[in-house]
Parts: sequence; structure tokens; C-alpha cells
Amino acid sequence: MTFLGTLDELKVLVDRLAFPGHWEHKGQFELFVSDQEDTNLRLNWWPQSGVLTVVGDPAEREGVEERLAALLAER
Repeated sequence: MTFLGTLDELKVLVDRLAFPGHWEHKGQFELFVSDQEDTNLRLNWWPQSGVLTVVGDPAEREGVEERLAALLAER
């Protein structure tokens, strides 16, 4: 996936997922970390390239990827 907006715009989209978590700055990329104890889902975003990836348990990741892709398509 690709997102070429700002970090603030991405935060608004991720908030719409209603997935509790927090953001961390990691050098060249931004990281959204789930605050749920029973998951290891992460969202990585590289602002310069716009590359956006969801990592973690495939069973959980796929649903989040689909919902995020739908939100990006609405944008």
C-alpha cells in the first residue's frame, strides 16, 4: 500500500480503524503499535516513499489491511 499524505492525515485514517494503539517515530519511518495485549500488529509508514505496511499475525493483519485499503481508496 501507499500513502502520500502527511502523518497527521494518516493518523486520522488509522483512528477510523478503531484499533487502540500509539505512534512512535523510528528514524526514517513512523510506526503505529497496537496497545492490545493479545496482538502483535504494527503499521509501518515511510513518509518519503509513501510505503505503508501492516505486519503481525496474518490472521489479524489481513482484516486490518483490507479495512485500511478501503479507507485509502475513499481518500
